[in-house]
Amino acid sequence: MAASAARGYRSSRPARLRHLRWYGYGLWYLARPLNLYLISLTSLCALLFVWRDTGPVPPPTLWSWGIMLLSTVFIAVGGYWMNDLYDQPIDRVNRPERARWVALVGGRRLITAILSVWGLGLILSAVLPWRIALLHLGSLGLLAWYARWGKKTGLLGNASIALLTGLVPWEVLLLTSRTSYPADWMIPLAVGFNFVRELVKDAEDLPGDQLYGVRSLATQLSGTAWQWLLGSLKVALVGLAVAPGVVKGLLWDSWPMSYFAAVGLSVALPVGYGLLHPRDYRCQSRALKLAMAGGLLSLWFL
Repeated sequence: MAASAARGYRSSRPARLRHLRWYGYGLWYLARPLNLYLISLTSLCALLFVWRDTGPVPPPTLWSWGIMLLSTVFIAVGGYWMNDLYDQPIDRVNRPERARWVALVGGRRLITAILSVWGLGLILSAVLPWRIALLHLGSLGLLAWYARWGKKTGLLGNASIALLTGLVPWEVLLLTSRTSYPADWMIPLAVGFNFVRELVKDAEDLPGDQLYGVRSLATQLSGTAWQWLLGSLKVALVGLAVAPGVVKGLLWDSWPMSYFAAVGLSVALPVGYGLLHPRDYRCQSRALKLAMAGGLLSLWFL
């Protein structure tokens, strides 16, 4: 009997390990790895711009930056997970694969994971300057509000998420107590691109949003009006990306032609590709992500 019990225990171990791997993969999938990469790239670019334009950053500040970025990522991951938890009915219509992973992980495990990463994020932020710690606490509260209520408010929720992305480069400037021309421009660029991308995501989620009463802008406008608005905003995004070079030329009579070329290749082309597919909102969302990354890298030519 003891031998059979031991065999049963050994045979149950691979099953438990498989379950743990599935839970781990599910949490990783729901954490939006590409979005986390963009957050990290934004923060790193802001730090490198400050380093390039104002001189080396002291090692203690670099350690603080690493802690700050890790705290930011933990808080963002918790926000994504909470959003998926509350959006599960809508995602069964709009994003069934995501809803399936939420069901596989389980609501209780997901809540435990949310509290864990948010707790780690707050613990890490406690060793940072008080302004940044307060920003992280406020960001956590805003993400919780958005997941529970803000998504259904439409434009207000979109603007809230867009503003949170603008905090990523701003907190780097706060931490280093320095400024840099490209890093300053990262703030409006991050807000603008993410706001338009939130609108595109609303259009992508239109079937479920209409079914569950989400008052996104896409549900309030006619199809023609929506397409005109979205197209105009995308053209405005290209103009926003060009603006840093134009302002630099007007103020200092130094026209960064290499910057304009980089914006044309890495921002205008992806945005234009999305405009050629007006009904394919998933394609537009991916094109905007590519344009966001391209816009960040283009700032190196300023």
